[in-house]
Amino acid sequence: MSKNDRDYVIPNRRVIITGSPGGTGIAIGGGGGGGSWDPPSLNDAAYAFLRSCGLDPTPDAVGQLTEVFLPCLRIMCERPWDPNGATWRKSGIFGALTDAKKKWERFWERTWTHGKRHDDSGFDLINYIGFVMRSDPDSRWAEWGEPGNKEEQ
Repeated sequence: MSKNDRDYVIPNRRVIITGSPGGTGIAIGGGGGGGSWDPPSLNDAAYAFLRSCGLDPTPDAVGQLTEVFLPCLRIMCERPWDPNGATWRKSGIFGALTDAKKKWERFWERTWTHGKRHDDSGFDLINYIGFVMRSDPDSRWAEWGEPGNKEEQ
């Protein structure tokens, strides 16, 4: 292990988080001290990630990460949005908040009114709330400009 690596213990497993200049990696192996290393399961990787962030993970937190936040991030990685967030940033905090409200209404309608959980609506809602949380609070409408603020010509 290098000086940048951190060693954690997951029950019956050993986890080493590498912090090399080339990036971060996770190695997870059996707890018996043997030389065999298995690819991490999703839960093992989530547990190690949360530990590397200085948290003491609970099973509920690992479930939240793997079953809710990971699918939200998968959407962000796979959908054809600008990878740097320009798609949502150009509408400012109010545009993102408006979109979050629409996502909430869709999620409510499908889940509460129709009684059928609609995961995609929930994931979209979480992503848009994240956009609001990451928006510049002073951006208001950003590139869109204030509503009703255009001069008549």
